[in-house]
Amino acid sequence: MKQFKVFEHPTGEVQAVKQGWCWPAFFFSFIWAMVSKMWGLGIGVFLASLTLGFVIGASGAGAGGDAIINIISIIVNIIFGVNGNAWREKSLISRGFELKDTVTASNKDGAVALFIKDSSASQS
Repeated sequence: MKQFKVFEHPTGEVQAVKQGWCWPAFFFSFIWAMVSKMWGLGIGVFLASLTLGFVIGASGAGAGGDAIINIISIIVNIIFGVNGNAWREKSLISRGFELKDTVTASNKDGAVALFIKDSSASQS
């Protein structure tokens, strides 16, 4: 079981964010950021990686340049894995979501369902 923070938008949309390491952010970095509606972060990392590849490729660094790109990519992926869920929480708050609860569930959908069940039971 994992801990999830549950956020609700005034329109009624509910999102759950797992606490701790973010595997999707680790593996897919800028794609994950774009899917999570963090446009600036996603576009920034994408453009930075293109620029780095272009600069190292133009320098003629060869295998040494490839090693530098690989090391930087691993570091960026680790940073995304460590910070991804916290960044997603900040993004949700900036888009009008409010933290409503912290629940323990096996997955994100289970956390949302548990929150909805608990909130509807408390209203009756």
